[in-house]
Amino acid sequence: MTSAATQPLVVVTNWGTHGALALSLLVIAIAIAGFVYWKIVERAAALSVVALLALVAAALAAAWCAPVLFSSDVYAYAAYGELSALGLNPYAHAPPGSHDVLLLDAAWQWGTGTFPICVYGPAFVALMRTLVEVLAPLGTLAQLDGIRLVASTALLLCIPLGYAAFPGDRAAKLRAAATIAANPVAIWCAAEGHNDALAIAVLLTGFAVAQRGLRGVGATIVAFSALVKPPGIFAALAFGWVDRRARLGAAIGIVLATCFSIPLFIGIATGFAPHARYGAQASLQGVFSPLSIPLAWLVAVGACAILAVKAFAKLRKGSSDGWVWLGLAGWVLIPNPYPWYGIWLAALAALAPRTRAATAAILLSFSALLRYIPDAVGTPSPAQAVLLSIAAALPLVWLVSPSTPLRVTGAWYNDRPK
Repeated sequence: MTSAATQPLVVVTNWGTHGALALSLLVIAIAIAGFVYWKIVERAAALSVVALLALVAAALAAAWCAPVLFSSDVYAYAAYGELSALGLNPYAHAPPGSHDVLLLDAAWQWGTGTFPICVYGPAFVALMRTLVEVLAPLGTLAQLDGIRLVASTALLLCIPLGYAAFPGDRAAKLRAAATIAANPVAIWCAAEGHNDALAIAVLLTGFAVAQRGLRGVGATIVAFSALVKPPGIFAALAFGWVDRRARLGAAIGIVLATCFSIPLFIGIATGFAPHARYGAQASLQGVFSPLSIPLAWLVAVGACAILAVKAFAKLRKGSSDGWVWLGLAGWVLIPNPYPWYGIWLAALAALAPRTRAATAAILLSFSALLRYIPDAVGTPSPAQAVLLSIAAALPLVWLVSPSTPLRVTGAWYNDRPK
């Protein structure tokens, strides 16, 4: 067994006042970086892909200098690869009594004697297995940092891939790439080792291939992003819906991804769902769950329905920000929207810059940082949990704020009165 002082990577977990101080420093740094982010996106046309790569690489290097992390996920990722390497099932709980150092470190870090079962695709598990096997001679820290390096590299790849994947002129392409990869929360989460940037990179690869005229092949690759993280399947469904030429490729990709992911579905059904406990925090549902869980679900489903109706109305008119509204509809259904989910909102915002929905999506990607508080500081009281959730969900108010009186210009919102 180990201790926080001897863990290869230190994760801020229930540190009380010290955790609040550490998290405050992160929030301040990201707030400052957020201003830079806004300026980068606003002036993206003056940059180049190489310049944008340099800026994001510098930001990632700065994030790597942080002495602590705020998420234990990288330990779980390594453990899934180790289980696979040992011939065990990563979609089931690790058997007790193991003396494997990596598994022991992961179990200690999660503080429950074990770690959650894998809820990611088989391609991601295969990648984790390769990393832990190749880096095993260098020790646990090298294995964990290898995962973080892959995540950071994936975010950097989102820049040229985003440039190639999005339509429009050079300025529009650079703005889209910057919106995704220069997001400070996405940068921090990639430095922590989260796999969302990797899934987005695969997804963007598919759309980049589609932009070259290979719509079916591109749609298949988009669907394959679900082999890293399941939400990618929705992008394939959307692609097939709007582009008839992509439907066969999307269908093939979805079927293959589903078949390859059967072990994942079995694991969720038998090892995850039976033991899952509803505990909404830092979300719209968290505002109401202390009063009544059914009420929280009712509000979430109602908000989702309203946003979805708005989304489809916009899509029928050919407005690309309908996709952002649809993503926000899905967001309100998440009881625990962790910060690393924010890159998905950033990717959607890149579809329709300078719209109300894009502004809300970007603001939500920042407010999701508040989800770190219960884990880093400690379990909040019911009243504190409600205030935390109100603060986290506050950007949704932007969707219902009056538009015509506003004269806000810039990278995210430019809704001037006509």
